[in-house]
Amino acid sequence: MRFSWGIALLAVLALTGAGAGRAAPVRVTVIGDSVAEVLAQNPGPEQVLAQGFDLQLQTQACRKLIDPGCYSGSPPSVLDVVQSLGAQLGPIVVVDVGYNDTAPSYQAGIDQVMAALVAAGVQHVIWVTLIENQQTWADINQVIRGATGRWPQLTVADWAQDAAGQPWFNDDAHLNYDGTVALAAFLRPFLLSACGAACAPPPPPPPRFCGLARTANGFDFVSAVKGISCRRARSAVRDVERGAPGPWVCSRAVHASFELDCRTSGAEVQVLERSPVAAVRHGSTVTLANWSFRLHGSAVQGLTGHGRWETLVARPPYCVPDVPREALAALPLRPTTPAGGCYAPR
Repeated sequence: MRFSWGIALLAVLALTGAGAGRAAPVRVTVIGDSVAEVLAQNPGPEQVLAQGFDLQLQTQACRKLIDPGCYSGSPPSVLDVVQSLGAQLGPIVVVDVGYNDTAPSYQAGIDQVMAALVAAGVQHVIWVTLIENQQTWADINQVIRGATGRWPQLTVADWAQDAAGQPWFNDDAHLNYDGTVALAAFLRPFLLSACGAACAPPPPPPPRFCGLARTANGFDFVSAVKGISCRRARSAVRDVERGAPGPWVCSRAVHASFELDCRTSGAEVQVLERSPVAAVRHGSTVTLANWSFRLHGSAVQGLTGHGRWETLVARPPYCVPDVPREALAALPLRPTTPAGGCYAPR
């Protein structure tokens, strides 16, 4: 299993808060050596990885898979940590160890560790491959990948493939800050996938149709996607269309339900290609969302809210976008162009 990702994911994750607000977040234990230990040393990336989880970092320099560690004090092995914590590991465990091991010892130990993890009640093991800057590490990766056929609980997180050639390292293996950010972003989707529905973020509220905004370029159909009221959304579109966007950054869309998407901090507005609601005719008046239209003499007039009728087009032809197409089609008019862009009295 492999996930595509980008550094921009960090900003998204910080906002979504997957799993936030639940009384008992899912426990995730990360067992690592000095490569993964950077997560404990850098609160920003660690918090991004932990968002919505009960994250337990068991990281220590010189850790090995089944043998005592490689410096004075003998850091406990992965197997020792698993056997010591038992059920406290939680249902999801990440293993990022191997830079201090040999390939034969790894081959001899990986099944012992997996058996101990399963016995402790772990349901999902995310095993991180090593950056292949040494042949031993490439050989260990073959051991990790080969274990998936024996252990259905095991998912390989192929860091070797994603990190190859990246400027994220202080040496052959240890990460700089950008590498720490990248590691957190890389691991996060694996945690969410393992957790499943229990960690799925709530779906965003659907966009709200805010009716029509009369702008310098005619009428626009406005949708408030998030973080903004309809009144402010219509005002923002008017500002954008008159060339004064302020903080809004907009992009045009092709072959989409909207023609313009505008965003600023925490808010998003779209200009739709067409109205999601139908025009309704009552006698000589046509209502479309927050505007009403009528044919008055030779003029098409419009009215919104508690305002007064104002002339939109004084004499035929009456064309889009000076008057919405839906309103023109509902008025007692006839199209004068094949595509129905302009109309005239019957």
